[in-house]
Amino acid sequence: MKFLKKHRSLTLILLILIALVIAYFILKDTVNFDESTAVYGNRLEGIEAVEITKDQKKSVEDALKEKSTSVTVRVAGKLVNVIVQTKGEVTLEEAKAMGPAVLELFTPEQKAFYDFQFLIDNSENQSQFPIIGYMQHSRDAINWTKDREKVEG
Repeated sequence: MKFLKKHRSLTLILLILIALVIAYFILKDTVNFDESTAVYGNRLEGIEAVEITKDQKKSVEDALKEKSTSVTVRVAGKLVNVIVQTKGEVTLEEAKAMGPAVLELFTPEQKAFYDFQFLIDNSENQSQFPIIGYMQHSRDAINWTKDREKVEG
């Protein structure tokens, strides 16, 4: 006890330092996220049951092969991105018809789980393209960007 009374300020500093170290370790776990866990957390639970296969991606590419120069299907979490570069003679209506044609290749369970986004471009018709279509998993139809007038020239 004599030591504590004689070195009161040193004892106080040590107690504050110990309290700060304990507080640091308590707050570290609550403020900093755990980097070893997934970015999506538990939002992707059940994705294994409706996983999109490589064969399905290939069938999308094959279905759009006639009217496109390149097709890319990419799955990011619960979003399926279909990126299409169409041939020059493809009209806006034909491009929009690609969306429902692609959706037919997926099961109803997959359409109820994933959101689908269609990014369609045509390098020869820049006045009406690119267009973007989006179908949320709880919807039955694709919403497209507003149509633009075709400019001749």
